[in-house]
Amino acid sequence: MKIYLQRDISTLNARYQVADEQGGLRYTVTGKRNPSGESIRICDTDGNTVCKIRSLGFTALSVYSISAGGESMRLNIAVGNGRASIRFRGISFLVRGDVLMGSYSILDADTTVVCTVGRDYARDCTQLVLNQNEREIFCLATAICIDSLNVGSIPALQMT
Repeated sequence: MKIYLQRDISTLNARYQVADEQGGLRYTVTGKRNPSGESIRICDTDGNTVCKIRSLGFTALSVYSISAGGESMRLNIAVGNGRASIRFRGISFLVRGDVLMGSYSILDADTTVVCTVGRDYARDCTQLVLNQNEREIFCLATAICIDSLNVGSIPALQMT
């Protein structure tokens, strides 16, 4: 299954629209910034929150707490010298590839590919190819957290 992550700056709290392969809306992602980080919600088309992400951002380290469906995980992303180091706690994911360029795979503990993430230039968005649909929300949340590393390049989303 494929889903598409498109940045949305239509309102102050809008972050992303997530579409399915046919282009239909699957999720909306909203967020509220505060001085220490951000609170993000992934909602289904009925407006129900299916995932919550809380972030704390420091100069070289971003920490994300992600919860959905009674499960939770922590994602730590350290960026320095043009590289990113990613660590998961709670769900045994690994990331392989170049996250700063937006081309990577999410693997489970036995290195089976759960999801592949890359740029879809034709649609001008990020494409997630899911190999394990039961991990869809956690893969989507991970992609949102990684994509947020580049949020400073969008003037409308910068902190003032």
